[in-house]
Amino acid sequence: MKSRPIAHQFEFWANLGKVCGYIHQYDGYTTLLPSQGTWPSKTFNIRKNSISKLKTKILKNNIPNAIALDAEDTINQILIEHHFKMTSVVEGMSVNISSDMVFKESPNIIKVEDETAIAIFSSIASNAFGYNIHFSSLLGLLKDTNTQLFLGQCEAEFVSCGILYLDKNGDSGLHMIGAKKELRGLGLGKEMTQHLLHYACKNESTQIHLVASTLGAPIYRKYGFTNKGYLNSFKL
Repeated sequence: MKSRPIAHQFEFWANLGKVCGYIHQYDGYTTLLPSQGTWPSKTFNIRKNSISKLKTKILKNNIPNAIALDAEDTINQILIEHHFKMTSVVEGMSVNISSDMVFKESPNIIKVEDETAIAIFSSIASNAFGYNIHFSSLLGLLKDTNTQLFLGQCEAEFVSCGILYLDKNGDSGLHMIGAKKELRGLGLGKEMTQHLLHYACKNESTQIHLVASTLGAPIYRKYGFTNKGYLNSFKL
């Protein structure tokens, strides 16, 4: 069984692929394969009996060679036995929301509401995370009522981004919080995090989830987030 933040992450990916039109469901696994750009090219929701088929598809370049898996899943060891290599580990974190928590809504942050803003968002996210994110891979989110995208400004220029996703359990998740590389250290990520937490409370969520790198996890602990598991990534 996946931990809550990892299950939330997988639901976010599945929803993203569905509303944007590039999710593919196979017998034993799910893939996201956008027609342009390289993000979010992923393979997840893997079942034990599908590893050989999955490996063959990867070797033929038919599906993404980027496997995401809950660290507690027994399939981790099976992948290693099939010569998959672990490429990264991120921490699944959650916080319980209480009535005494107050998070700041920033006047410098706006909600993404049109294609122009989507293009700006994809450009900032590509810079922040080092991915090739084409605006078409996010375009469908404009009509998705469960997903909100935000852009942050500094000196009249858009410089930061973030996504808030409301899942089927009523939990909110923070995704793609980042700022342009040349402007890191100015508190832009903290400002975006506070803003997303404010809107998560407006969602009336009782729990908020995210996945964080080793560097990011200590920052989120300051907001009360605690470890609930890990997300492993593999490639062949």
